[in-house]
Amino acid sequence: MNQKLLSILTKYKKIILVGWWTGWHIQPIVSLVKHIKNTHKIIDFLWIWWCNSQEELFAREEKIEFKSIPTLKLTSTKSLKILLYPIVLIQWILEARRILKDEISNLQEGQKSSISLCVFSKWWPGSVAIGIAAYSLSISLYIHESDTIPGISNKILAKFADIIFLWIDYTKNSFDSKKCEVVGQILDPIFSNNSIHTSTLKTPITWKTEKTHILVICGSQGSQVIFEAIMEKFWGNSDYEWIISLWKLNRNLALEFEKIPNCQAIDWISQENIAYLIQDTNIAITRWSATTLAELTAFENKPQLIIIPLPHSAGNHQFYNAKEYEKIGHQILEQQNIKSIKNF
Repeated sequence: MNQKLLSILTKYKKIILVGWWTGWHIQPIVSLVKHIKNTHKIIDFLWIWWCNSQEELFAREEKIEFKSIPTLKLTSTKSLKILLYPIVLIQWILEARRILKDEISNLQEGQKSSISLCVFSKWWPGSVAIGIAAYSLSISLYIHESDTIPGISNKILAKFADIIFLWIDYTKNSFDSKKCEVVGQILDPIFSNNSIHTSTLKTPITWKTEKTHILVICGSQGSQVIFEAIMEKFWGNSDYEWIISLWKLNRNLALEFEKIPNCQAIDWISQENIAYLIQDTNIAITRWSATTLAELTAFENKPQLIIIPLPHSAGNHQFYNAKEYEKIGHQILEQQNIKSIKNF
């Protein structure tokens, strides 16, 4: 974990957390909280997002205070509901201002100042509203960009941010470079531990053979095509051992993976178990997640990565994330060529 990022955020009495959408964008926030709690137990946190969301669940699990703002959920950006967004954005800003003003008022006497609070944001449209609300109250705003190519939300928030934390130097091209600090990815503290052992794990998932170990961790987004290609190519092949993370949308494929010998198909693998598994993983087939790519290469004994970016991602950022890892010897397999995946 970058010490400069920690030293900046730990100046504050309370940190307001903002982030949404997938576990890969939520997890860096949870990881950040863990790092800070390890060394600064007196700092408080508040997570602001939508009621009954995955974020609220994560916040409750990590014993983080949570407050909600109104929601407008879309199944598609082509929905006519998109026309309501300007009105909803104003509503979000006003509600976020109310929450932030209450937080200032609730500070102990002598600390009632906007400088006792800061907002730390990952990304997504609702983050824009909370960032603008913070800026309007002179509350410091910090954002973190995990990808090589930033999304629209972070490009907007960058105009209001005090500091823009980046994964790599390349992304400075998209922002005011004077505001940027390169800090790498934000990973769970366990990835700083180079001596992970099975005995330290609560529910260990382990390799069971001495065959070539292949870990498949692609998440839910558009990954069925990858799973189907693996099943088609390796059905009945006993040369390898597999551990496959299906996530929720693909859990129905678990029975199909039983056709592959030495294969464990699991809904979800925790950061703790990933940290253990990758130290004996030979090959990892993965998607685009900047956080997952960093986790898979966190230790000295790195698996060989086969990275399959999702086509047509915003700004093609998944492909450009993968290109950074190709520079250090990992392999990109474009999805259009997925059927060319071959024996290792």
